[in-house]
Amino acid sequence: MIKLIASDIDGTLVKDGTLAIDREYMDVISRLLDKGIIFVACSGRQYRSERKLFAPVADRLLYITDGGTVVRTPKEILKVDTMPDEIWKGMLSMVHESLPSCDYYIATPDRGFAEDGGSRMFHWLRDSYGYDIQEISDPRILEDQQIIKFSVYHPNACEELCAPVFTPAWKDKVTLVSAGKEWMDATLQGSGKGPALDFLQKHLGIAPDETCVFGDNINDIEMLREAGYSYAVSNSRPEVQAAAQNTCPPYWENGVLQILKSYKRYKLLRSSSRYDGLDCLQDFQFIPTHSAETYFISCAFAGVLELLS
Repeated sequence: MIKLIASDIDGTLVKDGTLAIDREYMDVISRLLDKGIIFVACSGRQYRSERKLFAPVADRLLYITDGGTVVRTPKEILKVDTMPDEIWKGMLSMVHESLPSCDYYIATPDRGFAEDGGSRMFHWLRDSYGYDIQEISDPRILEDQQIIKFSVYHPNACEELCAPVFTPAWKDKVTLVSAGKEWMDATLQGSGKGPALDFLQKHLGIAPDETCVFGDNINDIEMLREAGYSYAVSNSRPEVQAAAQNTCPPYWENGVLQILKSYKRYKLLRSSSRYDGLDCLQDFQFIPTHSAETYFISCAFAGVLELLS
């Protein structure tokens, strides 16, 4: 039985860099929460941005933010992974010296920092993502603060530009993952969405086979492997689809919402005493498959059963 659902955001639920989401998500998530299912927003986004996206249910969710470096409830931080000053300062110097066409972003648990307040990246994070971000001319003043993530930014080719120098220099010193075409995220070695979800599962006493996860990018692969039920949206990278047990329709077709709605129907069915004898259907909605057709058949069957209730 599913007890915890964790979902990536950008490219999985919504288009990258937007606060626009189908409001039906809020209704369905609220109903799942009412039935005791824990919902975790799990993203590279800042906590403030995640809360804004899920505003109607924000106080009822758990959060994995900033690429898995922070795990928190609406009231407190449960876990935070900070980077040594010499690491992020070394990466900053390399961006200045070797990646002149790239920008950078430095994150703490509650605020982000960038060097050029007029840049495309700065405005995108502030105006589209809803970040609390501050222009900072001299990053050295951030020494001894909780730096949790250093991100390299390029509008369309970050992974390729980082490949010759930046990635080889840092891949064995930090957790380095591509987060879409625009971002290369560096966090403390051993951190990430997968370890963050593992921490949360242990903290809550929830097993992997009681967990369902949705994702679309390289930084979601470890998280997908921490779940008994995992879905890659069909717009995801091939490596992600290979790591997931199942696929679902793309974010622009609300693929995750379709899965959540089918699960909501199933939970309503199980709560009815009329179907106490249908224990064999316990995992019906989560039959491992890479076939979208099989998924839609399962949804149709669930809908028929719901009509009978």
